[in-house]
This record gives sequence, C-alpha cells and structure tokens, in this order.
Amino acid sequence: MKLIFPFSLGLAITTVFFPAFAQENFTPINLAGTVIADNKTGLSYGTGGCITEISQGALRSSKATNGQVLVQLDDRAATLAVKSAQARMNDLKAAVEEREFSIAVVIAEIARMAEEQNFVDKEFERTRILFQRGLVNETTLEATERRKMEAAFSVDRSKEELERAKSAKSRANIALEIGELEVLARKLDLDELTVTAPFNGVLLNFKPKVGDCVSQGSLAAQIYSPDEKSVEMFVFMDQLVAGQLFGVVAGNHVNVVRINEQICPGIISLIDTEANMETQNVKITIELDETCASTMFLNEAVNINTLPANG
Repeated sequence: MKLIFPFSLGLAITTVFFPAFAQENFTPINLAGTVIADNKTGLSYGTGGCITEISQGALRSSKATNGQVLVQLDDRAATLAVKSAQARMNDLKAAVEEREFSIAVVIAEIARMAEEQNFVDKEFERTRILFQRGLVNETTLEATERRKMEAAFSVDRSKEELERAKSAKSRANIALEIGELEVLARKLDLDELTVTAPFNGVLLNFKPKVGDCVSQGSLAAQIYSPDEKSVEMFVFMDQLVAGQLFGVVAGNHVNVVRINEQICPGIISLIDTEANMETQNVKITIELDETCASTMFLNEAVNINTLPANG
C-alpha cells in the first residue's frame, strides 16, 4: 500500500509502500458517473441541396450499417455534370488515338522515303559511273544528283513531322489526364450528395424530411458504436492523491452498477491531468466491457464502486 504524508501545499509528497498493509486499510468509495460514447461521430452534408430520399429503416430503428445510404440529395445536376465530363473524356481519348495513328502513318512514310532514297542513291552511283565512262552527259548526272538530294530532304521532313506528331500526342495525353481528373472531380461532387454511415452504429438526432433543403456542413446526424462506451466520473483531489487507499489508480478495476443493480466490469483507463479550479475535481474515464457496454444507454447514470489494486 502507499501511505501519503503531505507536509505542505505545493511541496513534494513523500510516498512509502507497504503492500501487505494496503489490503487491510483499503477504503472503497462509491462515485457517480455517466455513460458516454467513445467514438461519437457527426455526419454532415458535404454540399447543399434538397433531400430526395431517406433510409426509412434507419429512420425507424435509429440504427445504421457500414456504408448504408442514409440521406440522398437531389443529384440530377451532378449526374449531368458527370456525364458531360465523361463525354469530354471520351472525345479526348479519341484525340489520343488519332495522334497515335498519325505517328504510325509518319513512321510508315519515313520507311517508304528511306527505301526511295536508297533507290535514288543507287541510281546516282550508276549514273556517276556512266558519266565517268562518257556514256551520259553532265546534265543527266546533275538531274540524278538533284533527285538524290530531294529524297534526302523528304526523309528529313518526314522525321521532323514525326517529332511534331509525337509532341501533339503528348499534348493530347495531357488533355486526357485533365479530362480524367475532371470526371473524378464531378464524381466526387456526386458522392457529396449522399450521406452514408461510416460504421455499424446507433444514430442520434437523425430526423431528415424529404423536400427539406440543407446547407453544406450542416449536421445530418450523429453515430456511435453501441459496444464502445465509457463512464465519466469526477473525484476529489484528496481521493486522487491517496489513490492507492481508495482504489483510484489508472489500470485498476472497478464495478459499474446500473439502476437495475446490474454490475458491469470496468477499468480506469484515463485520469485527467487538470483539476477544476472551483470544485477541485478531476475527471476520470472508465472503459467498459464490450458485452456489457452494448446493453447500456447513452447518458445513463451509474454508480462506481472502487476495488483494491489487485481487483
């Protein structure tokens, strides 16, 4: 056990441990607490609009399952925007395919020009040999040389055209990426018109009506998991300072007693580090057993009986 000797306010506290003596001097206390939800989450409207559909099952039972659509806003304009963006994206895809075809055509043209250049080069070599032998005149040689130069220029022009076609395809790909992002943005806008449950849970303040118009960010409901509940209670400073004596220690087990005298096991999971200036109380959180937590009501008043450190 821990015996505490406070010498003066603001001074260090000396503690001495006597484990065997602790059980004999343990003083249980009875405290009042309130059941709270550990993961209460607000469900807000992602955009403004008018309600067209509501989950009647969720409205009647105040329960929802993960991914369930709870509220649907008017999505006609958003759906049209998605279809328009998709049509624009399809047009951009066709433009990319057209650029790919242009590249293929130019590559084929380069191959044809290269074959023609090869033929003209051979013809020039034959003509040059004939000219050296005196079998053809200089005019014939110059004409053949001119065709050789033109064939080389044609190949160069085709290669330049290939580079322009590749550049045009790159621009078309960029435009397509922008179009795909636009479709994604419009789909996200469409998703914002739907309020869905993020997990299995119980709904609070879920009272939508068909035809009501809501604004962006306004609260549609709150949801919490029924088997994830805790109890909040407050203890005085003297009880907390002598925590070993009263069983008010983080990690210590307690009994949570309901109005119907049902006892639920709990464990002190958190002791706040700040005291209320007026009452000198400190908030303590008790984690409830999942099986028992699911049967308890939110904001239910309970009593907490502390137990010795060894439970």
